[in-house]
Amino acid sequence: MNPKWVRIIAVVVVVAVVASGAGIYYYETHKSTTCGVSSKSTLILDQAEKPDSLDPAVTFTTPGWAAVQQVYQGMVNYNGSSYTTFEGVLASNWSVSGDQFHWNFTLRAGAHFSNGDGYNAFVQWFSLYRDIVMTQGSGFILTQNFWYPGLSYYSNSSANQAAASSMANFLNTTNFYNPSASQIQFMEAPNQSFQVINNLTIELNLGFGYLGVVPYTYLLASLSAPNSYAVDPKVVQANGGVWAQANTFLATNMVGTGPYLLTSYSQQTGYQLSIDPSYWGSAAAAAYPAVNLLQPAKESVEVQFQQQSSVTVQDLKSGAAAGASFAYLGPDTVHELQATRCVTVQALPVVYGATGGSWWIYLNQSTAPFNNWSVRAAVAHAIDYNQIIQEAFGGYASQWVGPVPPSYPYYNPQNLQPYSYNLALAKQEMSQSPWPNGYPGTLTYEYISPSPDWAQMALLLKNDLAQIGITLNLVAVPLTTLYQMQVVDSSTGQCTAQESLNGGPFPIGQEFYTSDYISPDDWTQNDAVSSGSANLCMSGYNNATVNNLVYAAASDTNVTNLTGDYTQMTQLMYNNYTDIWMVVPTAFAVYNSALNGYIENPMASAEPYSLCFNTQSAS
Repeated sequence: MNPKWVRIIAVVVVVAVVASGAGIYYYETHKSTTCGVSSKSTLILDQAEKPDSLDPAVTFTTPGWAAVQQVYQGMVNYNGSSYTTFEGVLASNWSVSGDQFHWNFTLRAGAHFSNGDGYNAFVQWFSLYRDIVMTQGSGFILTQNFWYPGLSYYSNSSANQAAASSMANFLNTTNFYNPSASQIQFMEAPNQSFQVINNLTIELNLGFGYLGVVPYTYLLASLSAPNSYAVDPKVVQANGGVWAQANTFLATNMVGTGPYLLTSYSQQTGYQLSIDPSYWGSAAAAAYPAVNLLQPAKESVEVQFQQQSSVTVQDLKSGAAAGASFAYLGPDTVHELQATRCVTVQALPVVYGATGGSWWIYLNQSTAPFNNWSVRAAVAHAIDYNQIIQEAFGGYASQWVGPVPPSYPYYNPQNLQPYSYNLALAKQEMSQSPWPNGYPGTLTYEYISPSPDWAQMALLLKNDLAQIGITLNLVAVPLTTLYQMQVVDSSTGQCTAQESLNGGPFPIGQEFYTSDYISPDDWTQNDAVSSGSANLCMSGYNNATVNNLVYAAASDTNVTNLTGDYTQMTQLMYNNYTDIWMVVPTAFAVYNSALNGYIENPMASAEPYSLCFNTQSAS
């Protein structure tokens, strides 16, 4: 199966959930009539990290998604703050066949790009197939279920290569605003993933992707990701066309159907979004006022790339910034901002932290000593989780049980208790291993840097494991290096994490996943199935039963069956001590209390956690 690749969290907000539950921290002084921001007509937002690309088919980072979602639109997206229900954006409605394989979307009449080019079913067809041809990191979101016309993901390589070449040529040479009769016939042909029914109707037919011939339970969630958003064929064709590579023009330029125009972009300093005066959605927004993603923009926006958190804190205090995201938001900064007049610091429910990143320690089962069950069990019970929560996270953290993160559908269905600290049991388990007196030598452990939380956790972990005779050499690696470690080295055929690169090999280390969209299989295809990028080169866990359960659950809608599938998956990994599930840090929304119209969503990627800026204004 095709491995899933983690979407890079470029906004890592690290403080954990309060034990009594997340809540809103703010003081009555925040309501003072003197509170405000220095700029109301243009909302200024400080952002710690930079987009990887502005192309919806390429971007695979949090700040990239944040920018794209302001200018481009998809057929559907999340319903306000909900992460389980959806609303039509470019689609007015949809229906699904009884067997769940065929999804029919009716598109909104009158929608158009900011340059005046119209939007229709042919344009949407172009946008979806373009994503498949480009073979970028986020492409798996579509290729789970979709592939080239007349073929499946598992067709022979020569047929797939020919189809890719033919599709690229079609996408580059067709006028999608005035296609010929033969071109329309091709787009309307059955037995393909994306089938045009008429100018304003497109049907998505599942069962052609790497999941196999199955109906996918979480299709609407997957279509809410940017790589399904509509792009203008004329703009693409005039600026490099469609090939199996990134488009350099669209990496820094955006022309979308959304309420904002990109008026300037600097990869060093930031970007500006202005209100689109000809935005097509104003009439639709009036007819559907509850659909927040249809609403016209209230104010322009300026996003400033600001890597120094001290400057961001001062901007929030002074009102120079209406909102902010941080690369690291530790307890001291949270407390400082909580005590700051006119700044709202909102600790969000656990699903926000789980979506942003749930963390664990992997134990590579293909190498000693972690190829021994007793050693893995000993590690699980040698860790003083409460001490780590208190000392590394200032008391703000919660344990979890994987592989599905907290608050997601089918999380820990049998309510298994997180692994507990029991040093006597840990020593007993170690005594039953081939190394009863401790493992000889030193094991190299990687952890994410820079981050005081993870560095402190690594030190505590080192001390804990020393008590059962396991010695760790701690190696700090940046997040980009961790991503490199999740792949197989093409020159050696070996997992990079298990080679002598970057200070490795790393038979034990820190790992995480962040959601592309909210569904349990988005995680299990990464951290449970044998080919998942957070498993293959890290834990090395390969269980045929779990592999089958992952893909069976992805295509089932029966609650009883799904509960059984995820119960069995969780229990098997729990008993195997595949991973040591550690903490879910909390995510905080931080903004000036004069900011209005702030709609939070766990899958949001902007100024954590606002899906779009269009409803926001400052009083």
